[in-house]
Amino acid sequence: MMHRPRLRGPACTLVAAAAIVTTSLTGARAIEPKGDLNVELRLVELVPAQAAGSAPRAIARIEAVVDAFAATHDLDLTVERPDGAPWTIQGRPVTLRPSWTSPAGEPVSPGALGVAVPPRGTLRALIEVPLEGAKVHEIIVRARGVAAAGPVQTESMVKAALGVVPDLPVDDGATASFKLQEVP
Repeated sequence: MMHRPRLRGPACTLVAAAAIVTTSLTGARAIEPKGDLNVELRLVELVPAQAAGSAPRAIARIEAVVDAFAATHDLDLTVERPDGAPWTIQGRPVTLRPSWTSPAGEPVSPGALGVAVPPRGTLRALIEVPLEGAKVHEIIVRARGVAAAGPVQTESMVKAALGVVPDLPVDDGATASFKLQEVP
C-alpha cells in the first residue's frame, strides 16, 4: 500500500503561495499559440496631442502581444489602414519603434537575428500610433517574422475613437442591437 503525504496548515499555505507567485511572475498562459505567429492588440490609452488647426490629434498607445508556435526571429511590427495602405500622418508613413518586453516585464533587445520569439513563447510590445481627425480609427498592426519553415505574418485590429462617441450596442439583457449608419 502506498502512503501519500498530506500537507496541512502552514505547509499547505506555503505551497499554495509559492505556486501563485511562480505563475504570476512567469506570465503563464493556459493556451497554446493560435498559429505559427499570432498578435493580439489592446488599446492602453489615448494621449491628446497639440492640435494643429481644427482636427483633433492624439497618440494611441497600444499593447501588442505576439506569440509563436515555432522559434521566430527578425520580428517586425508595422501599422496599416484597413485597406492595406501604410498608416500616414500628413502624407508621411509612420514608423513604429516598439519597446519589447518578456511576459515577466524584462526588456528584450534585438540579437544577431533581430527580435526573436522562442518556441511557444510570447513577447509584448508597446507601440505608439499617431491619430488625426475626429472619427473611430481602425488600426491594423501586422507582425512579420522568419521561422524555420520560412516567412510568417499575421495581423490584428484595434479601434480608437478620437473626438467622437463610438457606436456601442444597445443591450437590454436579452438582445443587443447596433445603430446603422447611412452611406451618402
